[in-house]
Formats: sequence, C-alpha cells, structure tokens
Amino acid sequence: MTRINRQVRRAWELLYLLTFRELNLRYQDTFFGFLWSLIRPLLLGAVLFVVLRKFIRIDVPDYHLVLLSGLFPWTWFQTSLVVAVAAFASNGALIKKVYFPRFVLPLATVLNNGVQYGFSIPVLILLLLIGGYVPNWTWLIGIPYLVAVEAILIMGVVLFIASLDVYFRDLEHLTDVFVGLIWFYLTPVIYPLSIVPEKYHDLVLLNPMASLIEGWRGLFLHNQLPGADLWPALVFAAAIAAVGAFSFRSMEGGFADAL
Repeated sequence: MTRINRQVRRAWELLYLLTFRELNLRYQDTFFGFLWSLIRPLLLGAVLFVVLRKFIRIDVPDYHLVLLSGLFPWTWFQTSLVVAVAAFASNGALIKKVYFPRFVLPLATVLNNGVQYGFSIPVLILLLLIGGYVPNWTWLIGIPYLVAVEAILIMGVVLFIASLDVYFRDLEHLTDVFVGLIWFYLTPVIYPLSIVPEKYHDLVLLNPMASLIEGWRGLFLHNQLPGADLWPALVFAAAIAAVGAFSFRSMEGGFADAL
C-alpha cells in the first residue's frame, strides 16, 4: 500500500510539473502571455460572427453569445486532440530513457487546455452580464459536471489515438483534418441546434460533442442544468474512456521499441 501511495503521489507531481511547464513554455517570452489563450478563440469568434451574422445573416438573438458559449468548450476539445495525439510519439527520447506513468503525457496537455478554458469563462461571464444574462446557482453544479464529462471524453479519445499514433504516424494529420474540417461543422458550435430542422435534432444529438456543446450553451445562456439530452456524451465518454484505457495498456509495452 505504501508503494502504491508513493507511485500515485509521484504521478500527480509529474502531472502537475508537466501541465504547468507546458503552460509556461507556450507563452514564454510573449508580451500578452496567458491572454493568448483568450485572444485566439475571441478573434475566431469575431470573424465567424461577422461572416455568419453580417454576411450570411444567421438570424439568432445574441448570436455572439450563442457562438462563444459553444466555441470556448469546443476549443478545449479540438486543441487537446490535435496537440495530445502526438504526446507519446513526440516524447520518444523520454519514454526510452526512464520509466514513468506515461499516461500523464497526454493528460498534461488535456489539463493544460482545460486550464486555458477555465480562463475563458470569466470573459464569457462578463459578456453575458453585459448582454443581460445573469448566472445563478446552477453553474456551481453544471460547470464541474460538464468539465468532468468533457475531460473524460477527451482523455479517452486521446489515449486511444495517441497509442495508435506511435505505430501509425498519419493519425496526427488525419485527426487534425477530421476534427477541424468535419467534426467541427457536424457539431452545433457556430450555429445553435434550434436552427437545425427539428426532424434532424435526434440525429445531430447522437454526436457526443453536439449534446455536450448544447449542454454548455443551455447552462451559460439559460442557467439550465444538463438533462437527458446529454446521454450521448455520457455514453460515449464512458465507452471511449474504457477503449482508450484498454488500448493504452495493450500497446504501452511496445512504445519504446516503436519509437
């Protein structure tokens, strides 16, 4: 038991060091520092708002809030997948030199981007208050709940793909293309589910990220706790976490040789 406790403590210490090392290195020697974690999604949101609201004319009240309430959590998901998928393959020298709990490599990236998402929530709160939306007690339950679901979902997908990526490096590029160019537009990020024809709602919500984004949007804009509509995200998160853990445990032993 003492040995297990020591190993767990070392894993947490390593996770902490890797997470905040990555945060520090990412913004080292930059003028705006951590503000870059907000500037990028805000600029993307501004561009999308102008194009979709002013040019294409999506007629949705408070569209800038609808857009950002979906874009911020999506950015956590997309950035984590694109960056963490190479967590094992890009750390071959470290993996071959010393043994350590290797799952902390992708987990540090997921947590790193989760911390940046946390920085964006106060900005969104300010914009909501300006727009006349007032958060209430549901956020105290809803935010930790949705964060946990999204973190498990992301980590499951990352463990599965990152483990395979050690042996098939094309997965890094395939993941970037699929997440950024296909999954993004199949998920109600730049548009709310309400403008999708009702006969397609059930089909769209089978996408786990669709139900998760709508859960975030309902909490931020309407103070609604996630309900039964979140079941695709819950089921997928549980399933992919199991698949990711099994894949990692099965393939971990060959990482050093493959790298």
